[in-house]
Amino acid sequence: MDLFYRFVIFFMAVLLLFASMSMALYAFGLASPDRLPGLIYGLQGRWEMGILFLLLFAAGAWVIYPFFTREKTTASIKTTETGSIDITLDALDSLIKNIAIEQEGVVSLSSTLNTTDTGLQISLKTEIYPSMSIPQITQSLQELVKTYIEETTGVSVTEVRILVEKISKLNDNIIK
Repeated sequence: MDLFYRFVIFFMAVLLLFASMSMALYAFGLASPDRLPGLIYGLQGRWEMGILFLLLFAAGAWVIYPFFTREKTTASIKTTETGSIDITLDALDSLIKNIAIEQEGVVSLSSTLNTTDTGLQISLKTEIYPSMSIPQITQSLQELVKTYIEETTGVSVTEVRILVEKISKLNDNIIK
């Protein structure tokens, strides 16, 4: 959607929310009628108008709701004669976490995914054990993630960035 169009819809929805809640308060007798002109004074005590304004409030909330939800971003896997096949970034994120945690030396990780015209960019923040050299662990992790995603889903991976945020202490109950 065009940014200006979104702004207009957002502004109208906020006005609708404010106006409908104000009218509902007056209609249910919860606000003093002497603050409003004669037109609105007639709403005092009319429960059917209160219900109407609450419905308008719900409509405004329904219109404004998409502005506060995250759109599911997808990456294209394949386009055929019969249509396209896409995969959500959430599904890719799950695949990445499942394979990356199997890398020796990786304790935990979080990921951020971005799609571009050329492919998928993956950023990983990791915590690792110092069981082998950090450059070796991270390079192996980069290759593992890139290869796994490309072979499993067919999505082109253009970049795998890794930030080592924490070095975990070695202890007796090391999983990997």
